This record gives sequence, structure tokens and C-alpha cells, in this order.
Amino acid sequence: MSAESKSASNCTDWRQYWYPGPPRIFSAAEMERAGSQPWPRMIEHMVLVDVIVLLAVAVQGFGGQRSPILFAGLLLLTWLGLRAAQWLWQHPTRKALNLLTFGAGGLFGLLSLVGVKTLGRDAMNLPMMLMGAWFFAVASGWWILVIVRVQQIEARLRELDDQRRHTALQTQLLQAQIQPHFLFNSLAALDHWVSSGDARATPLLRSLTGYLRATLPLFNREQIALGEELAAVREYLAVMQARVGERLRVEIEIEPSLQDQPLPPALLLTLVENAIEHGVMPKLGAACVRIEARRVSGMAELSVSDDGPGLPADADAAASSCHRGVGLANSRERLAQAFGAEASLTLANSADTGGCVATLSLPLQATSAQGEPTQ
Repeated sequence: MSAESKSASNCTDWRQYWYPGPPRIFSAAEMERAGSQPWPRMIEHMVLVDVIVLLAVAVQGFGGQRSPILFAGLLLLTWLGLRAAQWLWQHPTRKALNLLTFGAGGLFGLLSLVGVKTLGRDAMNLPMMLMGAWFFAVASGWWILVIVRVQQIEARLRELDDQRRHTALQTQLLQAQIQPHFLFNSLAALDHWVSSGDARATPLLRSLTGYLRATLPLFNREQIALGEELAAVREYLAVMQARVGERLRVEIEIEPSLQDQPLPPALLLTLVENAIEHGVMPKLGAACVRIEARRVSGMAELSVSDDGPGLPADADAAASSCHRGVGLANSRERLAQAFGAEASLTLANSADTGGCVATLSLPLQATSAQGEPTQ
């Protein structure tokens, strides 16, 4: 802690003596984010039980027919105090606390004045003592409630911020694991072609440069639009066509309304890369990779299919293939971080081509210009 911070923390805030309460004011967004905890009903039960017991003991010395009236009156005031506490739970501000405190003080003074005028000073000694004790107990309870509530919301906001930073760092690490996988393979091919004087080196270098220019800025964002991701996928496929030649055929069919559908960066790229590595590369002769995006039952469904050897028939081997490599494991992790249980990623063999089909199901959303999803 700096010297200025220590000095500020040691200074006495004299306003707390006449205008008590926390200086922190939460915005509506902060309250919606971290202050949505329901009012704990157990507080009401505990307070009412304690007040009933204390009043039963205290009114014994009052006697007469006024004892039940005093008992019922203070019980009603306690119920009103609890309703005010519930309101403070939802509006834990210094202004609200003092507004209620000064209002309760005014009510205490008014009831005391009416009682003295009606019953006389001597008859009001005990009731005034009980109402005074009630006032200070309620005011102290409100003050403690607001202080604790503010600390609770602040702690929840810090926890949510820490979780968001942790998720962002984890996402960056997952993305960092994805990027080198494809780059190393392409650079190795480029190095071999340059060394051997292969004419394919120049087109490959040009395509690789376009891929880097399209993809590297995207990894600084949590989510991007499908249209932007597709531009990077096209650059990747251009690199692969430069590497493998004309035997690679690509088909892309995207519904125009899904161009703005958000998804984690490189998610579609990872599926396409896996289709190339496990479907196109092992196959002799021509091979096809098909990319589709369509609306299905209120969800955005993206599929990447190939006509390669497909998943192994053996159940254990197929289960292993569904999680093969860092790319797919990271994709599932990032998918869960972005959309939770609503999204899914499945792999299966195609009945038409015999190759593998990776299907990505996402909740329908739109993406703003900054790349943040909107409902």
C-alpha cells in the first residue's frame, strides 16, 4: 500500500457521524451483475422471534390494558423496519440509509409527542424507553445491513472480474496452442520447396502471408463473426491448395443470415484443419471438404465434412478420435466458455461419403462491430 493510500485510510471521515453509510454507489449494471441475490427470509424470522421475546419481558412492567397495545404497536413497527431493510438490501446506498434513519427518528419523535399529549409524561416513560430502544436497534441494524451488503456486492464483483480475467487468459493460452500447429507444417513445406527450387513456393508464401494477415488480429478478441472466420478459412484453404494441388476440392454453402453469428476465433478453422489432416491427407487421389452453415430448430448449425477414411469403426478408437489432437479438445473447452451447455461439437461418419462430419451447434446470436455478441 502506498503512503498516500495509508494516509487516506487513516483519515477520519467526519461525515460518518452525521451522514453515516458506505460512500460506494453501484451502477444499475453492477447491481444486475453482482447484486441479484434474493433477500434472506431467515433474517425476518430471527428478528421477529427475538423482538417477541424481548417485548414479552419488557411489557411486564407496563401493566394495564395498554400493554397489548404497546406490544402490537412495536411489533408492527418491527415489521415495517424489516420491510425497509429489504428495500435497503436492493438499494444499499448511503442516501437510502439516512433517508430511512431520519424518517424513523421523525416517527419516533412524533409518536412520543402524541403519547405525552394523550397519556401524560409519567405514563409514557416506559413506552418511550421501549420505542427509543427500538429506534436505535433498527437504525443500527440498517447500518450494519448496508455495510455488509456493500461489502458482499464488492466481493462478488471482484470475484466475477477475477473469473473473467482467468477465462480470458485461459482462452489466450488455448488459442496460442492452436496457431503454431498449422504454421509449422506450412513453414516446413515452404522451406522444403524453397530449398528445392519448387515453383510452388511463391504461391504458398503469398497464400500464407494472406492467412497471417487475416487471422492474427482476430485472436485478440473473445468472439468474431462467422463471416470474418470464414475469410480466414478461405486463406487457410488457399495455403493447403498450394501445398496439395488440384486434388483438394472445396465446397462452401453459408446462409447469408448467419454471417454475423459469433463464435470463438479459429473454431471453424480448427474443424477445417482437422478435415484436411485426417480426411484429405490420408486419402489417395481427389478429396473434397464441404463447409455448411444453416439454421436448424432455432440454432445455428455449422458442419465441416470430408470424404476421407472417416472415424474408426472400433468404439474405443472412435471415442479417442472424437477428441484427437489439441485442436478439438481446445475447441470444446472454448465453446463451453463462450456458450455453456447450449453449444455442442460432435463428430460422426457421413452416410453419404463415408468420411467424417464435424457438427457445431450454437445458440443464435448477432455480433456487434466490436465483435461482442448481442441477443
